[in-house]
Amino acid sequence: MIITDIQRQKHSEKRFSVYIDGKYSFGVTDIDLLYYKLKIGESLSEEKYNEILYNNAYAKAKETALRFLGFRMRSRKEIYDRLKKDDFAEEITEGVIAFLEEYGYIDDKAFAKAYIDEKRRLKGYGGIRLKQELLCKGISREIIDGFSDELENDDIEIIKKAIDKKLKGRPPEDMKEKQRLFGHLIRKGFPYEKAKEALAEYIEELEAGEEYED
Repeated sequence: MIITDIQRQKHSEKRFSVYIDGKYSFGVTDIDLLYYKLKIGESLSEEKYNEILYNNAYAKAKETALRFLGFRMRSRKEIYDRLKKDDFAEEITEGVIAFLEEYGYIDDKAFAKAYIDEKRRLKGYGGIRLKQELLCKGISREIIDGFSDELENDDIEIIKKAIDKKLKGRPPEDMKEKQRLFGHLIRKGFPYEKAKEALAEYIEELEAGEEYED
């Protein structure tokens, strides 16, 4: 393989296009150009060629992952799925994830804690739904079990807030509405018995003349 041309890229002064045997082969930074000692007319070994392609793919995968992490915390599985979606090789994907874990960019335990807190606060989700969603995001059962106190002991007050958002300070009109309400609460991740208990308390408070505060 002979390097037949090296051209500065139009949209980036620090990147160069390298042509081998008359055809475009890959792009490199100005630093890589010096590091690999790439020069027109020089031959390029297959070993060095593969090394350059691997490092280019790794750098691109790492950039993709870091950009993906820029929006919010991500689980290991979310990063893995994102990189595989862009067809990065398994070796590169695992290498990038290892780097992110080593430097604290990925931490499934911290992710689980933040996810539980956020979904409780913004969505009012119950423990059952939270557990299911964490599993879908690839969080291990071992990590989830570490939050059992938070996930298995839904606060009645949280459930009553969810009830009030639906009923807006009134009791259910009939059994049909009550059944729809229970369906809503179960979809939000609350156990049926807890939902039943919360509704009973909610109605008692209304009958006692207490205005429910969100």
